[in-house]
This record gives sequence, structure tokens and C-alpha cells, in this order.
Amino acid sequence: MSFLSAIAVISLAVMFPVLLSLRKTSVPGIASFCLACALSVLSTGLGLTSAIAPPWIHAVIGSTLMVAAGVMILNGFLEFLGRKPLGSRPLVATLACTVLMLGALSDMFENRDACLIVSAGVAGMIYFLTGVSTLRHWPRKRAVAPYTLFCCISAFAVTALHAIRVIAAATDFGPATEPQLWTTALLAARQLMMPLFFLGVILLLHGWMIANLRHLIAHDELTGALSRRAFLSEYERMFHVASGSGRQTTLMLLDLDRFKQINDLHGHAGGDAALVHFTRTVRTTLAGRGILGRLGGEEFGIAIAGIGRPEAGAIADAICDAVRTTPARGLDGADIALTVSIGVAIAEPGGALADVMVHADMALYEAKAMGRDRSSIADGLQATSSASAARALAGAAAQMRAATAIAVTSGQPLSKAS
Repeated sequence: MSFLSAIAVISLAVMFPVLLSLRKTSVPGIASFCLACALSVLSTGLGLTSAIAPPWIHAVIGSTLMVAAGVMILNGFLEFLGRKPLGSRPLVATLACTVLMLGALSDMFENRDACLIVSAGVAGMIYFLTGVSTLRHWPRKRAVAPYTLFCCISAFAVTALHAIRVIAAATDFGPATEPQLWTTALLAARQLMMPLFFLGVILLLHGWMIANLRHLIAHDELTGALSRRAFLSEYERMFHVASGSGRQTTLMLLDLDRFKQINDLHGHAGGDAALVHFTRTVRTTLAGRGILGRLGGEEFGIAIAGIGRPEAGAIADAICDAVRTTPARGLDGADIALTVSIGVAIAEPGGALADVMVHADMALYEAKAMGRDRSSIADGLQATSSASAARALAGAAAQMRAATAIAVTSGQPLSKAS
């Protein structure tokens, strides 16, 4: 029995610095889990001194530490699951009541069965609440679901072990022969279960960190939309899946109009507020249809599977109307008027992904050339050619404006400048 207790103490002691190393991260509940592990090390370590220390040390102090560890585990899971933590008052009240009951029911710390019933009963109830809380507020991230399930099962397993200890101590429940073996098996299972439980906690926290890191990599930090790389990867997957099932896919390229003027008038903070508001408006208009990504600067992309030209046009027009009618709010409280130009391309089954992106890009230039604040749907090669012409006209106009500006500053006649 001392050998198993030593293994449990060593295992918990090794896990404590691992948990402690996660303190610098933003993992919720890590402080409570660290304290719970430290208390478990002390509680299990006191079990090694049962042969040399007075009985009340193990019966009262060890049991109190065990209950305190359970409370901190419950508190850690509540924080991890986004629930309100217990706080210091419930912890102090639970420990005080446990100590008073241990002292009152153990006849001045001499009746170890009474101490065992009280401590195991309180600890079992705490772990039962931990398992129930985990089931009620299951985390949404699939990456941590297996680890959460492991911790939930472990919590109920610890509850069952404590319940068996209470029943065995209160009613002499157990095999008729070799009762000492029965007691030893229960104690061994309880002690070895705690390292497994904390192993599940460590895996859970590491899984949360990995899932959170993947989310940060795949999403734009400012707007929360998919990053360029993640969006193109998701769109490519959507394109191939839809092509395999004979469905169309729609690609929209969105560009906020005159965004440089917004930055000049309202500052970069106002520009960031406009981007966040724009993303929220577009996401609300989409209502869960398709995916939204930020391709760079003020340019965004939308990919939707299973819709044709009429539906795509209606969605694009709805986005333009929503952006135009819901201005953003700057940090100074001033309204920031926004409009957006959208280029739409429909991908037929069996088409080329590169062609769809080119058509959408050309349609976006066409929407810009037609006056902005509108959508344009590419229509095969004809749309591409017209968009190219619009792009060429826009480039020529820009060159003429530049030449005019040079002529004005140099005093030359406009005919010579052109």
C-alpha cells in the first residue's frame, strides 16, 4: 500500500510543474487546477506517514486537504466551462464545516471511521458536482471533447470510489473473507485514480491551447473572419465537394469603397472600427450561409455552395443595402458611412477554380468602374472582357488625372501634358 501511495505522490508531484508551466497562458481555470494538484500531493503524501504520525493528522488534516483539492477542481472546471467560479467564501465555508464535522463526529479525533465517512462523503459530493457541471456545460470545441469526456468519467469514478468507502465504513460492506484486501483495493483505486484524473486535466488544457492556437491562425485577429489562407483552403474544399455532387458554388469578392478616405478622416482606429462593423454586418446578412474571409486590407471574400445566379445576386444586393444603411460608429462617436463593391462569379460543376477567381476579380473591377456601391455578376468570357475594358478605362483615367496634376504644378498647358 505504501508503494502505491508513493507512486501516486510521485505522479502528482510530476504533474504539478506541468500545470504550473501553463500559468502564463490564458487557459481558464489553470490557477485552481494548480492549487488542487498541490493539495492532492500534500493529502496523498500524508498517507505515507500513517504508520508513524498520530492518527488525527491523517484523519483530519489529510481529509481536509482532500476536500479542499476537490473544491478547487470543481472551481477550475467551472472557470474552464465559462461558468461563475465559487470564490473564496464557499471554499472557506466548506473547509470550516468539514473540520467541525470531523472534530464533532470523530470523538476528539479518535474514531477514524467517522472521519472517513465525513471526508469521503463530502469529497464524493464535490466530484459528483464536477461531473454534473461538465455534462451540463459541455465545451463546444471538438478538439477537447475526448479529454472532457475522460475527465467527466474520471470525476464520476472518483465519486463512486468515495461512495463505496462511505458505505463500507458505515455498514461493514465488503467480502466476508479478507476484508483487509478489500479495503486496500479501494484505497489503491482511489489513490491511483487521482493521477489519472489530473492527467486528463493536463490533456484537456493542452487540447484547449492547441484548438485556440489553430483558431487564431485560421482567423483574422481584428475582424474574426477567416484568414486569407484559411478562406482559400476552405473554398477549395467546398469547390471540389460541390463539383463532385454536381452543384454550383458562388465566390464573392468584396471591397470597401474609398477606405483610404475613411482612414484619413477618422484615423486608423476609425478604420479598424469600420472593418469590424462591416464584418459583423456581412455576417448578419449571410445568416450562416457560406464562409467569410478577410483576404487583405479592406478586401473580403464570401464562398457559398449550392446557390445559382439569382440567389447570389440577391445576397450580394442585400449585403450592399445592409452596409449602406448601417453606418459604423467611430471612437469619437461619429458615424462612418460605408459602401461596398462586390464581384460575383458562379462556378459550374467541372469548372476550373482559377477561372472562378479571375471572373470574380474582373466583376469586382466592373462594379468599381460602374460607380461603386453595387454588385456585378461575371457572365463567362463576356463578363471578363467587359471587366477588362472597364479596368483599362479606369487605368487610363488615372493616368490622365496624374498627367493633369503634373501639368498644374509645373505650369504647362494641359494639351502638352497629355
